Amino acid sequence: MSLNPRRYDVRELRRIADAPRTDGAGAPRERALRQPNRNRAEQAARSAAFTELLQRQRGVRLNGGDAVDRPYLTAIPASPAAEREIGEWLGYLVDVGGHVRARDVLSYYGELDWVGDDAVAALTRRLEGFDTPARDRPFIPADHRISLVSIVRIASCASDQ
Repeated sequence: MSLNPRRYDVRELRRIADAPRTDGAGAPRERALRQPNRNRAEQAARSAAFTELLQRQRGVRLNGGDAVDRPYLTAIPASPAAEREIGEWLGYLVDVGGHVRARDVLSYYGELDWVGDDAVAALTRRLEGFDTPARDRPFIPADHRISLVSIVRIASCASDQ
């Protein structure tokens, strides 16, 4: 005999659907749902961009192997595109870590030779123009990867001129 859902009360079916499934011992039977994967095109783009950044960090370019000088960002480019990128990046740094951590991470990027001393000073001066976030947290490796992408994007604005 097959079960016919039309014979059940809708409220009862909804209650059953919302109830957690358990095995005989009362432990949850199913694993928690994972976050859905991003689409493949976005993953491929992120992977390609990160691979290029790693190669730049090691001093090798994809187009023929010529060396890339460090720091990547020696001076702030004077273009509207660079200003937009800088504003978004510094806003992100302040939103994540607050003004103090953002200032510290900029000097850390200077120590890593991602950003030159003059650029660190100019970027640090601009931090005060951003509102203090409601919450802040320490930076994690993903934040540093985002920063490296932002630094290279800002530096590419100088080469576009």
